[in-house]
Parts: sequence; C-alpha cells; structure tokens
Amino acid sequence: MTSEQRLDRLERIAMLMARAGLRVRREQNEKINIIIDAQIKNEDRFAQNEERFAKLAESQRLTDERFKELAESQKELAESQKELTTSQKLTDERLSALIDIIRHDRNGNSS
Repeated sequence: MTSEQRLDRLERIAMLMARAGLRVRREQNEKINIIIDAQIKNEDRFAQNEERFAKLAESQRLTDERFKELAESQKELAESQKELTTSQKLTDERLSALIDIIRHDRNGNSS
C-alpha cells in the first residue's frame, strides 16, 4: 500500500469518526431535549397538583367548619327537644288534671 493510499484511508477513517461523533452528539442532544421536555411537563403537573392540594385543603377546612356548625346545631336541637319533652310532660299532667276535674264535676253533678 502506498503512502498516498494510506493517507486516503486515514482520511476516510477520520471522516467516518467525525460523522459518527456528530451522530452521537445529535442523539445525545435529542435525548437531552426529551429529558428537558419531560422535566417541563413534570413541573407543570407539580404546579397543578399544588393548586389541587391547596383547593383540597381549603375544601377540608370549610368541611370542618360545616361539621362544627352541624354539631352545634344538633346540640341546640337536642336541647330544644329536651325542653319540648319537658313542656309536653307538663301539658300532659295539666290535661290529665283538667280531665280529672271535668270527670269529677260531671260525676258530682249527675248524682
């Protein structure tokens, strides 16, 4: 092999290596771009999740307040029912006394 053929061969090898290097660099750039795109999407999803969590926390706080209001309302209702029960007993006692009085008067008048 002559020196000129060797030189041509070395030039071809160098050219192949340069092309291979460019191809690898291009592939790496594509992979880096894919990773960057994935990171951007993840950050967007993370921001959306943060918003959802904030809304959920606010909703939970409102729900807790509503449960407290409901519990207070139930306590008031229970007290009201106790008062109503007491009033009903008194009414029943008075009505029973009135019925006894009327029976006594009727029995007394009819004899």
